Amino acid sequence: HPLASLGGVGAMELHVVETEGIPKDSVISMRAGATRRQAMVSADRPFRFQTTIEEATPFKVDVLDPVASARLIFRPGEEKRTDVQYTIPLEQPPGAAPTEAKGSAQTEKKMNVTIAVKPTGEEDCEGNTTSGLQIDKHPKRSSSSASSRHGQANAAREYLDQYNLVEFTQLLMQSVIKEQPDRPYDYMAKQFYFPEPEPRAGRGSAAP
Repeated sequence: HPLASLGGVGAMELHVVETEGIPKDSVISMRAGATRRQAMVSADRPFRFQTTIEEATPFKVDVLDPVASARLIFRPGEEKRTDVQYTIPLEQPPGAAPTEAKGSAQTEKKMNVTIAVKPTGEEDCEGNTTSGLQIDKHPKRSSSSASSRHGQANAAREYLDQYNLVEFTQLLMQSVIKEQPDRPYDYMAKQFYFPEPEPRAGRGSAAP
């Protein structure tokens, strides 16, 4: 049965065993009762719901085609303020059809989303204040999940080594510590806008 119990009362876990005819860059969305979980179709990860199988009815599966996306790294400490918001420019995935601006079939419409971030300060059933993040205090890991995480870790390490990202990040942090700029995030952002280095022309080549 695709619905696997987590062992606790009112909890279940779903695994996507196989798909057919669905592009790998699509998003599969599952809704059990009032709770929705989603992930890329290519992601080898379980869907966990804090609900029973009986309460999960009706169960719904949607396949979504991403129109645009972006990644944002939150600045540590900013979430403590109540007036923080981010405007995030969105980029279309490679190969996607360009969006059309109103009244024009040639112009690509720029997309962005603005989000506001603040702490919730919710209290759990024991009266403890939480940050709003749901943490599984008693996770149960299967051997397949452990193997998948190990493979993902190896792939991540190979990617970091391929582009020397660890060394670049270390040098960037050293530069920030040495310079101690007033706006450290702006300072770091400028380092990413430098053009890619190009090979030098041979010194022995004759001048035209």
